[in-house]
Amino acid sequence: MTNPADTIVNAAELLATALRHLDDFDSRRPIASIPTLDEATSRPFLPFPALAIAMASHVLSAWEVRTFQVERGDRGDRIRYFTAVGDDLRRPFRACTVFVPDLGTQRVVEMCGHAFCPNIAPAGPGSRCPDHLRDPAPGDPLHWLRLAGAAAQSTQRDRGTRSETENLALAALRAGLPLEEIRRATFVDTWTLQALADGPAPMPGDVDDSDNPDHWPLILTPDRDLTAADVQGAEAELPPETVLARRNEFYIYFHAHEEGPLIVIGEDHCLFRLEWWQVQDHLPQHRLARRADERRQQMYEPPDPWETF
Repeated sequence: MTNPADTIVNAAELLATALRHLDDFDSRRPIASIPTLDEATSRPFLPFPALAIAMASHVLSAWEVRTFQVERGDRGDRIRYFTAVGDDLRRPFRACTVFVPDLGTQRVVEMCGHAFCPNIAPAGPGSRCPDHLRDPAPGDPLHWLRLAGAAAQSTQRDRGTRSETENLALAALRAGLPLEEIRRATFVDTWTLQALADGPAPMPGDVDDSDNPDHWPLILTPDRDLTAADVQGAEAELPPETVLARRNEFYIYFHAHEEGPLIVIGEDHCLFRLEWWQVQDHLPQHRLARRADERRQQMYEPPDPWETF
């Protein structure tokens, strides 16, 4: 059983020791022996100078704390996890070092604040990954969820409508790199690369967004009156006989996610869910509604410039 006090490392002292040994003839020779928090680890953590500098400097500069502990780091491990506690005991910091072969350097990656979790932190030091959103949090029990949600939205806004690969390809094109090499590196096909490079053709004066089918709403119409008893996922607890959508009326729907169920905006703006097989013409025995593509353009409404999200 490891004494917890023996696992605490003074980051400043370790950094000073590592700097003194940085120019040693054997750059991989360990400069310290550090007991780890993992009882299953077969031996102490034995950092060499560059690895110790990466860990200690991150603790001091990024986390702004003086001491840290090593979770695990056996010889042969390509990833070493380390952790520290700041001002809030419920938000411990965790990170790992990863060797980057192309550069021959150590890279530090922030990890989920749950002990021994192998997942990356979604929203900065100490934040929790999707597996640990219910961990105790400072003040708000939904703190980790809100933090991860804000980070995900920010990433999505930064990426825009293109994929990360397409954004990389476009940046490479703008930098003047060869088209064929970009295709090999990103696996973005040549036609897509050309379209990204050229941009859209000028729009004629008599054409606007209302003419673009991609902007038209998705419309369906029920085969019969649909009640709360017929569907799943109604957003409120409703009596089974409540009519959510009426026969031959037209309703806007959207997909909950790619290839996901249909979310229908029914009567009185009540949302409910239909599965893909409930709107197929070739499955009449299961069909509850049909897609009304002929009404899509008629029901298009320009976005409200004053609407806030």
